[in-house]
Amino acid sequence: MNSKILVIGAGLFFLMGACASSGGLRKVNRHVETIGEASTYNFHTYTDRLLDRYSFTINRFEEYSSRVYYETMWKDESPLADEIEMGITAIHTRLILEARPKMKEPMAGREENSIKLTGEVLVRTNPLGEWLDLAMTSMRKDYFKTISDDYKFDLRGAIRRF
Repeated sequence: MNSKILVIGAGLFFLMGACASSGGLRKVNRHVETIGEASTYNFHTYTDRLLDRYSFTINRFEEYSSRVYYETMWKDESPLADEIEMGITAIHTRLILEARPKMKEPMAGREENSIKLTGEVLVRTNPLGEWLDLAMTSMRKDYFKTISDDYKFDLRGAIRRF
């Protein structure tokens, strides 16, 4: 009898641990897209163009040997139709763009990076309320998908410069 309780208890312990850890790293107010590959030069050039096109301002920039990181300031947006239906009165969005080295050819001095774009959203349901990180609506996901598709198109069509 004690061994059955021990087995059931151990099973519940692992099940609860699995449930607690599943999805814990993924925030519901984020849309993440893997863009593809680009040289460091093209990453900088086309990131600047993308941010200008969509009127985002750089808030933070970091460059290390292990990654290049852009984070924009929060930008006021108009709520989309499905956000208005949910009672959302104000929206803030921002982008995070990261390049991580994927392959390096030291003899040629070239480096390819794996590029990732993350779109984040904060919302208000009350004009004077707190900013909340609620789940992103499908229309807002489509908005970030459009941005990432434009970025992919730009990088894939670019002449590879290193």
